[in-house]
Amino acid sequence: MKLNYRDKIIAAIVLAFAVLLLGFFALVKPKYSDIKDNKVKLAQKQTERQDIENKIAEIPGLKKDITNTYTETSKKTEIFVAVDNIGDPIAVDEYLQKLADDNKVRIDSLQVKSPVISDIPFYFYKKDDNLAEARKSADINGRLQEQFNETYAESIALSGSTSEKILSTEYGVQIYGTKKNIGNYLKAIKEFDKALTVKSVSIGDPSFGKNTLKDANINDWDGLNSEDEQTIQVGDKTIKNTQTAQIVITLYSVYEMDEPNVD
Repeated sequence: MKLNYRDKIIAAIVLAFAVLLLGFFALVKPKYSDIKDNKVKLAQKQTERQDIENKIAEIPGLKKDITNTYTETSKKTEIFVAVDNIGDPIAVDEYLQKLADDNKVRIDSLQVKSPVISDIPFYFYKKDDNLAEARKSADINGRLQEQFNETYAESIALSGSTSEKILSTEYGVQIYGTKKNIGNYLKAIKEFDKALTVKSVSIGDPSFGKNTLKDANINDWDGLNSEDEQTIQVGDKTIKNTQTAQIVITLYSVYEMDEPNVD
């Protein structure tokens, strides 16, 4: 069939349009889809970038909080004996010797046990729920149990707590001195600026001869309350105002926290 000029023009236009459609579906449409996908990815990356920038903006505040926490913790742990010293009798003797010198008592011996990890005891009122079964039978709506839990909330919470651990060492100290000076020494230990507890105190004659004097009808001897060592003769007995005391002390220690690197 022979095409005239008009038909040829129409056929050329149709062919060109077909080529354009083919190019659109083959090239343009995939690229358009890629652009849409990339826009979604770009939005995600921008969100991630904003999150990162927000976290970076928080860093100075976090650094300050970390530094403040470290500083406060370090101050609170100053009361503990240094870990390097807690098992060293020489180092501990330096602590106790100054107290002895200040209060005019003589340290005759010092025994040190090896450091151990021990519990830190805490004390609280433990409520024994002896009426639980009786309350349960009447507690249809659970109101009675709620009231009990609210009333003894602190006791219930603490009863489930566990003791914290700490490094400790026991020291047996034997001292010699007058009643007044031994009393002052014990008071100084109580006021000592390191974490410790006095576990036990035993004195050869806790009355410092007062009972012997009483048996001899001597009720007033100034030497009993003197800081200086004195004696009094009662028959064939020599009474001193001094005694030997055995004191068991527990010292506590924690490891010093490394300074955090916030740079």
